[in-house]
Formats: sequence, C-alpha cells, structure tokens
Amino acid sequence: MAVRHAVVGEKDRIVTLFTQEAGKFSAVAKGARRPGSTLGPCVDMLTYGRFFCVRRRGLDLITQATPLDSFTTLKADLWQLSCGLYLCELVDLCTVDGVPNSPLFGFLVTILKDIDRAGCNDLVLRVFELRLLDYLGFCPSLRKCVNCGAVLQPVENALSATMGGALCLDCARSCPDAKPMSVDALKVLRFWLGCTLDSARRVKLDDALASELEEHLYRFIQGVVQRDIKSRSWLIRLKSEALLTMTSELSTIPRQIESE
Repeated sequence: MAVRHAVVGEKDRIVTLFTQEAGKFSAVAKGARRPGSTLGPCVDMLTYGRFFCVRRRGLDLITQATPLDSFTTLKADLWQLSCGLYLCELVDLCTVDGVPNSPLFGFLVTILKDIDRAGCNDLVLRVFELRLLDYLGFCPSLRKCVNCGAVLQPVENALSATMGGALCLDCARSCPDAKPMSVDALKVLRFWLGCTLDSARRVKLDDALASELEEHLYRFIQGVVQRDIKSRSWLIRLKSEALLTMTSELSTIPRQIESE
C-alpha cells in the first residue's frame, strides 16, 4: 500500500510503501509518471497490491506491481478520497521504516475496503485513530486511573495525553492537560477497542459526544506525530469552503481543534 509519493526526475516517482512483511520503506518506481506507464497506476496512492522490488544500496527499485484492489468507488468521491489519504498520512507519520506491524496493515486494508463499500464519516475516522494508537502501543488506558490505579467509577472522569490514559477525579486536579471525559465517551472508546468495524459503525453519536471523542483522540495522535497533519487540514477546508455537498450522514466532518 502506497502511503506517500515524491517526484524524482521527470518520469520517476519515489513511493513509500507500507507492507505486511517488511513494514514501511521507500522505493523508486522508474517511469511511473510517464504517460501510458503500466507501473504508474499500480503504485498510485490508495492502491492495494503486490510489489516486486530489487534491493539496492540506496533506495530499492520497484520492478513490477500487481494491483489487488484499487478502491475505485472510494476514489470517485472527494470526501471518501480525502479520508483515505488522511488514513495513509497517519500511518506514514506514526510508523518507522523497516518495522513490520501486521495488525495495523490488516486493519488499514480492512477499513479502506469498508469505506469503499459503505462510505466514511467521522465515526470511522475516530475508530481508525483509536485502533492505530492501540496497534502502535499508545492506546490510552481506559480501565483504571493511570496515576493511582483506582478502578474508574461510572462518573465523569478525565483523560490525559501526557499521562497516557484516564484519570479519576482526584488525580485529574493535579494534571495540567487532563480534560473532562464523559461516561458515554469512556464507554464508546472501550467498546470500539474490542468490537468489529460493523459493530462500531452502529454506535450513535450526538454532536457533543462526537466532538468530545474527536478532541480526545486528536490530542493523543498529536502526542505521537508531533507535527501538523496536512490531510486533516484539508478535510477541515472541505467543510469550511463548502467544496463537498453535505448529506445528513456526512454532516460531522472533523472540526478544527485548537492546540492546547
């Protein structure tokens, strides 16, 4: 799966691949930008395929590629395409070269297939963000207070990105970045970690809960990437400039959250 592109020369492309066996690495696709190239569409962004590479002292060379799924329905819609590119950018920013992560790779392919079939809304993005944190080992602790170890009670608690999880009310008072976390938000996050994607889609979120979950997960994602996420800014721009014809299902495009 290509998660990043860069131009080299007049006809070549450097492709960053995220693979099941070798993790993330970059390789050169010779002639991929040439009109009529058979290799070009195979190494396009959001194309799931089988790649044959030659190991070299510098960047590897992609000699052949066979597409397995091009997600054509996803690519035909501006919002769905933008969501797919957002997922790819998150994977690129959050992973390091040469470290395989088979569960993350499998979930990326699964969720892109699901978006291609059923579309994408902010709930799907939130589920991916949470599972991404989980597969990377940065998932927020949601069962006990990360400071004192007390079992969380079914009341409003707090969530801290710097502490790595939930805090009871007493401990939250001494944590500068602790943000209030509602009972419903805690329940949803716990449920999303253990359910299937189809089950996750059936969760009903009102605007307040959707906004709260977005803010919590964005702070954790920012703690990992430590930089701006360009494709997320583009999603926000789609809404602000009304470039996308909105439907009731897609009325919760991510809102811009000011960095604390």
